[in-house]
Amino acid sequence: MPLISFSMNIPGPVKYSPLIRFAFDEALRQLPKAVEQTVLREHTGCEAILCCDIPAEELKVLCRRLEETSPVGRLYDLDVLTAEGEKLSREIPRTCLICGGPAFPCARSRAHSLEELDAAVQKLLQDFAAERLAELAVEALKDEVQLTPKPGLVDAANNGAHTDMDLPLFVKSAESLRPYFEEAVRLGLAGADAAPLQQAGLRAEETMFEATGGINTHKGAIYGFGLLLCAMGHRLKRGCDLFEKASELAAGCKKAAEQTHGSIVLEKHGAGGARQEAQSGFPTARYGAQILAETGNAHTAFLSLLLRCEDTNLLYRGGAEGLAFAKAWANRVLNAPAELRPSLLKEMDEAFISRNLSPGGTADLLALSLFLRRTKNIWQ
Repeated sequence: MPLISFSMNIPGPVKYSPLIRFAFDEALRQLPKAVEQTVLREHTGCEAILCCDIPAEELKVLCRRLEETSPVGRLYDLDVLTAEGEKLSREIPRTCLICGGPAFPCARSRAHSLEELDAAVQKLLQDFAAERLAELAVEALKDEVQLTPKPGLVDAANNGAHTDMDLPLFVKSAESLRPYFEEAVRLGLAGADAAPLQQAGLRAEETMFEATGGINTHKGAIYGFGLLLCAMGHRLKRGCDLFEKASELAAGCKKAAEQTHGSIVLEKHGAGGARQEAQSGFPTARYGAQILAETGNAHTAFLSLLLRCEDTNLLYRGGAEGLAFAKAWANRVLNAPAELRPSLLKEMDEAFISRNLSPGGTADLLALSLFLRRTKNIWQ
């Protein structure tokens, strides 16, 4: 069968870094499914050999498209070999990373210094990481809100226990946060501490309220995603532990001066909510990502998270009794036969709406879990 030989075109002696690996792994996701493959992520560089049951000419078109359309495609070296071992030649020569002209004459004459080339590569990799991680964060928020049925929450079927928000509003809000998510990654890549991240988060809240007409759709997500994205920037640049860094950033954020739903619940019920989750290194969101990895079922993850967390939104709306009611329902549905779950989830939704219960904290955790599942190659 034909083969794809994939490596990263990185000038200079350093061929491996977390940023290089991230770009490499994102390309692997987009390549055709292999019958067999060998993947190496070593200090000598990232490499893969994929054996594909697809005609070589078709593989070449797919590889060329990836090289030409990806923001870091210039760093991808994708060769295709026929079943007979013949290498299909590149139709268009590589361009120079610095001047954009043909790469070979520049390399032969050493027209550009290694420092210039390295700076150009680092900019490509960092821009790609910020944009791609922001995209994955927006996707996670959209996937969370579109999960249906989702008891008491906005989904594709109804608006849950809410009268001031709906699915299109959540999608619009998620899109408005894309620049903030990208900024959070860039702050981490630059080595920023909590102060500039918190200022960026406050600006993102203003952007969200402008997009939603003053409705709070994603305040919790701004907090949680901002911390994780900034921590990912730190990890991709310096190799730190993702969740320790996120915890450190959370501890460095100043508490809000005004009273919030979270502070009211903390005082009344002792539930720490999003702040405690973040300062502890997001253990519940990581648990949700593990459930997603094991089951591939977002409803199972949602119900498991609802059982595990002290949802401050439920406590604010229904007190300890409301939280216990919600957890009892989650336990009932989780333990029911698979064929009964869809009807039980609808019944659970109706019960939550009748009691004005909305597990918004669980929804935020599910979105974070979906995001962590998508970015497992960074933090595992």
